[in-house]
Amino acid sequence: MENILIRINQLAENENLTITKLENKIGASKGVLSRALSKNTDIQTKWLSVIVENYPQYNADWLLTGTPPMLRKNIFRVAKKGTKRDAGDLIPLFDDIGTIGGTNLVADDNPFYYPTEYIDPGDLFPGATAAIRHYNDSMKEYISGSILILQELHKPFNFIWGEDYVIEYAEYRITKKIRKGKNGYVTACSTNEDTYTDGKHKYEPIDIQIDSIRRLFLVTGFIIKRHSSGIVFNKNKVASKSK
Repeated sequence: MENILIRINQLAENENLTITKLENKIGASKGVLSRALSKNTDIQTKWLSVIVENYPQYNADWLLTGTPPMLRKNIFRVAKKGTKRDAGDLIPLFDDIGTIGGTNLVADDNPFYYPTEYIDPGDLFPGATAAIRHYNDSMKEYISGSILILQELHKPFNFIWGEDYVIEYAEYRITKKIRKGKNGYVTACSTNEDTYTDGKHKYEPIDIQIDSIRRLFLVTGFIIKRHSSGIVFNKNKVASKSK
């Protein structure tokens, strides 16, 4: 653990951050990292995960074991908060349904996520922060195998009712349309209204406690590749204004 603490300190120095500012950047309480550094004590695995998620340009293997290089190759350039993402910036594409954003019901319990590659979503998606391959038929507008372009949102969440989101909560990760639920909850709905022979819907709405949401991504658009023609079509979803 001592070497991991040294590398966390190196990461902070490389980003021109104090440990206190790094704690603030990753959403940790003041002292979570600084106490561990000063007392050489363990850091919860979740904070290592959050560091990697917030600073994906750093090699997770380097952080955990010291295996070089410190920085990952072909890393996407992160625009500062509140600034427009340049058209040339790249975002990580996660192709495996076991990684962030996969549409399988059970989320991967591995705290570290590795993108398949980095892609340029173009200037149609200036707020994009990640992309995932969609494998599911619960959302009829997204063909299985299409790529969803995502914008990560941070707490406190400002939901746009009726829009599509990728939601991580409890042990689940799902892609659904969100509507306002009862106090402290949102209702996640599928657009596929297929039913079983007994008339019950295959994809019932799910009530999710807002406080249980670990990560939230707005689906800002999607890309479908037509293998027969080799043409890539982009369709940008225009978010409706919340009332």
